[in-house]
Amino acid sequence: MTTTANKAIICYDNLLVSPLLDTLTASSEQVGYSVENAFDWYTTSYWSPVPAVGIHSFTATFTSPVTADYLAIYKHNLGDVGGTFYLEYSLDSGATWLLANTTVTSATNNELKINLFNAVTATHWRVVFNLSSANPFYVGVVMFGRKLPLYRGMVGGFVVPRHGRKNEIINQKTEGGQFVGRAKISQGARSNIVFKTVPQSWVRDYWEAFVLHAEMLPFLFSWNHEFYPQDACYCVSDGEIPNNPINENRFHDISLPVQCLLSGA
Repeated sequence: MTTTANKAIICYDNLLVSPLLDTLTASSEQVGYSVENAFDWYTTSYWSPVPAVGIHSFTATFTSPVTADYLAIYKHNLGDVGGTFYLEYSLDSGATWLLANTTVTSATNNELKINLFNAVTATHWRVVFNLSSANPFYVGVVMFGRKLPLYRGMVGGFVVPRHGRKNEIINQKTEGGQFVGRAKISQGARSNIVFKTVPQSWVRDYWEAFVLHAEMLPFLFSWNHEFYPQDACYCVSDGEIPNNPINENRFHDISLPVQCLLSGA
């Protein structure tokens, strides 16, 4: 798919909303916190299983084999509750389960964690949270599927989302004009996904499908996932998506302005 050693990825393919999804069963769920909340694209609704120490999971089966090479979670309190999360698959209709991602990892509260692994194809999948306390646990975003490695890395002048924080600052003053405090209204961050000299065939094969998704729905973006995975963010396109004209060398220069929610926020 790529000809360069860049580390930039986008994750938008979420098998939990695939038309091939047949059944989805959670180990438990509290009233008002159904498992569907974990993949409705909102960061303000949550799946919350019945509080207990140990394994909590949900199992997805598909009408035909599907492929995944990443698992991601966001908007959760796994740091407070304690524990790990991982993705399993089964090749014998759920009789036995194998680990898809090679490492079982923990996360701090609201950390956007994207775990990458070698591609696996199966019809039965299970997302597992192994909790170490009986405190109530919730998670707002769970995604797994195929990642989109960008054709090239970000160009010079690219703003790392964590360095593009956008906040409204309101100064409080007395009648005499003395400062008496400030209020901050967080607006996340803004950046622009820019990479250049992209072949027309790559744009047609990969970028066009992503743009159709990004016109309406959020996605994950990690600009250098090997060295700065903590910079991954939850994004939506910022206004109208720019067109991609063909340059004088018959390649595309791609630009996508984004609004971002930062990991940990």
